[in-house]
Amino acid sequence: ALSGSLAQSMGRFEQARTHLLAAWYAGIDLNEWQVLPALAHTLRYADSQHPDRALLESALATSALSPMTRAALHFALGKLHDDCGEPAQAVTHWRGAHAATSEVTRWDAARWQQRVQLAQRVQPIAPSAPVAYAPVLIVGMPRSGTTVLAEQLACSATLTNRGEMPFLLHVHEQLAGQTWQAQECATGRALWMAHLRQDDIPAKSHYIDKNPLNLLALETAFALCAETRVIWCHRDRADNALSLWSQSFAHADYLFSHRFEDIARVQDDCTLLRQHAHARWPDRVIDLDYAQLVQTPEATLRNIFAHLGIDPPAGVATTTQSAIGSASLWQARQPVHARSLGRARDYHAWIPELDGFLDC
Repeated sequence: ALSGSLAQSMGRFEQARTHLLAAWYAGIDLNEWQVLPALAHTLRYADSQHPDRALLESALATSALSPMTRAALHFALGKLHDDCGEPAQAVTHWRGAHAATSEVTRWDAARWQQRVQLAQRVQPIAPSAPVAYAPVLIVGMPRSGTTVLAEQLACSATLTNRGEMPFLLHVHEQLAGQTWQAQECATGRALWMAHLRQDDIPAKSHYIDKNPLNLLALETAFALCAETRVIWCHRDRADNALSLWSQSFAHADYLFSHRFEDIARVQDDCTLLRQHAHARWPDRVIDLDYAQLVQTPEATLRNIFAHLGIDPPAGVATTTQSAIGSASLWQARQPVHARSLGRARDYHAWIPELDGFLDC
């Protein structure tokens, strides 16, 4: 199971399938290792009668499953039917997934609101000393293109993608709600910078941290490192809402994705924070529209490279060899495409909750 997970993160999907199926047939406990749900993210299904469907459905009929395992199986079956153009069946499974998840967990809206308020609190401190490399924060709503963009930018030899790192948010939350002292700021800055550079000798000129929720920590980021640059991804609200609702997330920060009213609230707050960021750092924050990225990738990336002060590489990469550990590990490895644009309208008949998003 571990070998399958590693192969999947590296984009070796056939190898991953071999390991995941071997683990299943060896009798692995699905409540401990979700090997069957992982199968759904190793290929794009063309036939709803694919053998994976029978495996997933038989597993779902097992009585000893935890709610989270049932949810994962429902999400996997939802993806299978979605791939095959069967929206009614896909929605049935996605609703089953959210119902199972709601049995054991719920998003903490009050904590989120507190974090949004702290994100706008200005804490003046002494300017930081210059560094030879710049953090590049790719932020925005989850499922707005952050992973795809990071992988595309990483085709430049002067830039390294560190993935979704927790360290900036950790430092931000340690400093939040108190008067910043020079020693605490220096310690936090050293921690963040060390994890960005790691053991690179010499350092690259730019390091990507693509944790979408770093949008909550931009005041801290710019205070600790003036060289920070931000790329703020945004996407059609309805398409983004459907993409979130139809995706399984492991991290508690993304529990808002189970209810459309919570998704709308987070979208509104992200818009507020984006406006705050442009007002505070107009020359260091740039927007990226997901539709532009998938429709005109080369021109869009040239604009981003220019913002970062980097010469663009000869062409746009269509695949990546680096490991991906986020919920987008399957999607981010596919060639850039525009299939998901306007996808929410295709589902409107089965998901009336999309009404409010489509009207925006």
